[in-house]
Amino acid sequence: MGLAALAPWVAGFIFVFMFILVITEKFERHIVTLGCGAAVLVIVFGFCLRSWQAVWDTLNIQNIFTLDFWYSVSESDESSSGINWATILFIAGMMIMVEGMASLVSFVGFVCGLRNSSSIVRQGFFLFL
Repeated sequence: MGLAALAPWVAGFIFVFMFILVITEKFERHIVTLGCGAAVLVIVFGFCLRSWQAVWDTLNIQNIFTLDFWYSVSESDESSSGINWATILFIAGMMIMVEGMASLVSFVGFVCGLRNSSSIVRQGFFLFL
């Protein structure tokens, strides 16, 4: 039995190990997921499959440097090969925006002298009406 036959088992073990680490909350989730993702790239693709081309295809970095990634005139023709960097950048932008809005809400509550967070929610609700 070669190393290539062990690749699914090693990947499954890394996934279960990551899941256990996330559940136990001994480490930050982003550190666990990034570390286990790097382990899959190096151990499964690098050592078991011995295919550094598979690592490159999975990372899909070359997609970021195309014009179609940043600007698309027609309907998107996305393939499911590798990491979808558009989704990752979209989610990162949303997280930054939500963090900025959360700090604005706390600032408005401070300026208005509101002590109760439920009153901030009620006033925010009426602002959108």
